[in-house]
Amino acid sequence: MDQLDIIEQQAKPGLKSAMRLYVVVFLLLVVLGSLVQGLNFELGMLITQWVLILLPAVWILYRYRVDKVSFIRLTPFKARFIPVIIALSASFWVLNMVLAAGIVTGLTEIGFEPVVVLEPPQTFQHYLIFLFVVSISAGICEEVLFRGTIMPALEEHGAIPAIVLSSLLFALFHGSFLNLVSTFMLGAVIAVVVIKTGSLWGGILYHMLNNFYAITYLYLAGQQETATEIDPGALYGLLPLLVIAAIAAYFSLRVLHSRTGAESLFKKGRDSWLPRGWFSGLLVVGLVLFLLLAVLELAVGFGWFGINQF
Repeated sequence: MDQLDIIEQQAKPGLKSAMRLYVVVFLLLVVLGSLVQGLNFELGMLITQWVLILLPAVWILYRYRVDKVSFIRLTPFKARFIPVIIALSASFWVLNMVLAAGIVTGLTEIGFEPVVVLEPPQTFQHYLIFLFVVSISAGICEEVLFRGTIMPALEEHGAIPAIVLSSLLFALFHGSFLNLVSTFMLGAVIAVVVIKTGSLWGGILYHMLNNFYAITYLYLAGQQETATEIDPGALYGLLPLLVIAAIAAYFSLRVLHSRTGAESLFKKGRDSWLPRGWFSGLLVVGLVLFLLLAVLELAVGFGWFGINQF
């Protein structure tokens, strides 16, 4: 009996466990999350984050009795990383914002109209509520799921495959065709931050800051658009800002690497960009769920089948 306990304690979630967890949470998001958020966005987001996203991840970690320090990386976060994470998150948020605007610009040329996904907060009190719901809650719960549970379960195949697949799953999970590339970039950079700093708290801080920028922009702009969209007509005027953000992102990554003193993630002998066995029936389920949400997003934007904007 004691030996069985030791074996169970040493066991860790693997690729199949991570994919099962992902599909279950994705289904909960689509079926229940959309329902509760439709009834009341703020309360629905809290239920989605703390119940539908966080609890299944915590259950998996409890089931495998993983070491919270080594597996989840719940190690103390060093203050010297805070400035570089602020610079990194700000620069990549600008890059992703302009990227999303470019995609919207191209689609508007063929009749697409951006969908109102997130109404901007009208009062300062509402703004603070949004910060807790969208920035703090999502920063904690989604990071525990993706960078604290799913990514470590994939790292036996190497750091790069774990980063790529977990970021792909993170992007699909958000169910937006318009933001697919930018969300993948967000997940990949956060994954690098977590691995380089050796602490999940670094990823949580980055995620919170990213959503803080989005909500603050939405509040100050006072426009009825999603948190990652800007006026497509102003895209060309933002090109200088895009160049500055790209330079800042590059040097921020350099500083992050130099402060960790760790070797490059691109090690010799890497077999592939994705872990072995990554394409499976579980991933197909995730892709189908994403396609359903993406088609709905495009159908509303283009007015297909008589569907009008919300």
